[in-house]
Amino acid sequence: MINRSANLCSWMLLTLVTTMLQANRLSAAPTAQETLARFKPIQSGVDYDQPTQTQAAEAKIESIKLGTAVGYQITGANGQILRQFMDTNGDQSVDRWSYFKSGVEVYRDIDRDFNGRAENFRWLGPAGIRWGVDVNDDRKVDTWKIISAQEVTQEFVAAARTRDADRFAHLFATDQELSQAGFSMEKTAALKKLRDDAIQAFARAAAQKTLLPSGAQWVHFSGMYGVLPQGSAGRTQDIFVYDNVIAIVEDGEHHRQLVVGAMLESGKAWRLVQLPPGLQSAEESVAASGYFFNSPVVNAGAGGTESVQGVSQEMQKLLGQLEQVDQGLAEATTPSRIVELNGQRADVLMQLVEAATSSSDRSQWVRQFSDTVSAAVQSGEYPGGVQRLEELVAAAAKYSQDDRAYVGFRLLTAGYSTALSAPNADFDKVQEKWLSDLSEFVTQFPSSTDAPEALFQLGIAEEFAGNGSRAVDYYSQIVTKYPKSSNAAKAEGAKRRLELKGRPLALVAKTLEGETFDTRSLEGRIVVIHYWASWSEPSVRDMSMLQSLKLKYGNRVALVGVNVDAESAPAVAVTQKNKYSWPHLYSKGGMESQLANQLGVVSVPMMIVVDATGKVVKTGVHSAELSGILAELVK
Repeated sequence: MINRSANLCSWMLLTLVTTMLQANRLSAAPTAQETLARFKPIQSGVDYDQPTQTQAAEAKIESIKLGTAVGYQITGANGQILRQFMDTNGDQSVDRWSYFKSGVEVYRDIDRDFNGRAENFRWLGPAGIRWGVDVNDDRKVDTWKIISAQEVTQEFVAAARTRDADRFAHLFATDQELSQAGFSMEKTAALKKLRDDAIQAFARAAAQKTLLPSGAQWVHFSGMYGVLPQGSAGRTQDIFVYDNVIAIVEDGEHHRQLVVGAMLESGKAWRLVQLPPGLQSAEESVAASGYFFNSPVVNAGAGGTESVQGVSQEMQKLLGQLEQVDQGLAEATTPSRIVELNGQRADVLMQLVEAATSSSDRSQWVRQFSDTVSAAVQSGEYPGGVQRLEELVAAAAKYSQDDRAYVGFRLLTAGYSTALSAPNADFDKVQEKWLSDLSEFVTQFPSSTDAPEALFQLGIAEEFAGNGSRAVDYYSQIVTKYPKSSNAAKAEGAKRRLELKGRPLALVAKTLEGETFDTRSLEGRIVVIHYWASWSEPSVRDMSMLQSLKLKYGNRVALVGVNVDAESAPAVAVTQKNKYSWPHLYSKGGMESQLANQLGVVSVPMMIVVDATGKVVKTGVHSAELSGILAELVK
């Protein structure tokens, strides 16, 4: 074994020499100095020893054996290790490149599939615990296998500074991670939407403006750490979270607090939950209230509220009470106690509303009251919240028009949720009142930021009820009256979809395999276009039925999938496991992706049938009616 290891080490050094001869056209074997200059960490920002020219000239390179791995090591004149380059699988090729700081390994690039290119990147020792993975061989991190909460805030600051939308998107949990986190189905769906909205919002903002100064550097982070206990709110396991997270950022001599918001732990990785309030507009981030613990960000990281500049003693006392209530909510385990604390929280918030000395501060607390009470009602943790919202609406004459609209819309959503969950609820009557309330809201508050959402809900309801023309009217209003709203792109696509019958349809996009596909290439065959997601069990079940129909009709029918997962990996796993070999189109963004918005897809499964001439026969096809439609078309 000793001789074999020595031979392998010698071969490794010879490989290094050959590589550098080819790369740098050296006339002799590379020295330690040349090797130090040649190899750098793939990921930027690594703090590792980089000797001066004089120090590098004194370094030495030698063969080593570490367990079963063989390779070479570079040490400085003082004997401290600077680099190690190892072959761990005996194929006589380097597959692990290690970098050191003061003799301690702080970073390594790893080639785990042994193809000659590193695709795993690890920060070690005092440099942190991050472990990033490159899945498409572009030398960038596509997913974090391990990352601490602190490092998530570092990555967020870097993404904001460089306006890197992909880097930001990779800080969120995948559909699979959210599904396995332990939340209820309703909460999981809400978290997926929150993530998708955040990724889209960041991308839009990054394309339009500078988010952080180019010299901004992360300094510190703080936040409220806690556990959401199993058994409450439908949770199937304990879930560890951070809320009200703050990143301290330095730009030259200036420091600022950047509100990052909420995070949750998934396996060994922490994930962002929402668009960091620090990047939102003042209106969108009013009060910067917590997501999990409902606590406002007040002097975050400064050790309490004792000396908050510009805040009266009365306000400080109320903020202290609010903090105590929030701590109680974080620890409460019984439904009755949670309801009681939510009532106390509403009381304190209303006192903060009354104690506010400026209209902007009052607006802040009015909106936080509305948001948190409405959320508690919809989660079933504060049934009395509807009455509290009604009381606020009744007293809202002294508030601004915008605040009255804000409170009113949250009362509508809370009331709708309560009515739906009531025993023996008459769904038709509940739905009728909901639509009437939405319509009245738009009439009363046409300039509200919630008006586009109200119109969108009206459009969806009419569409699902089979009233296509009325749905088109609502979607059209969003496009024409609120073109800059977050609903506009989806509404325009939904309008386009509902008007497709008898018209040609062309979808051109990359497939899950990365190849460009144009549905027009299938002209001459009947085409079934199927929108699906790995997290939607009905849409996955549909694919088994589609496969059977394809076998039945052969080349007369073609299938095209359109996947709307936020990440492609779960979709690839489904198609490969079940051998669904027809093309599946994919674009990043989940339900807010370009493919989803192009035709305004609001739920999956959703199917469209196109005839052999390339014209749409029907949209919104149900799986139960598909067989009959195809039978008519193939006659």
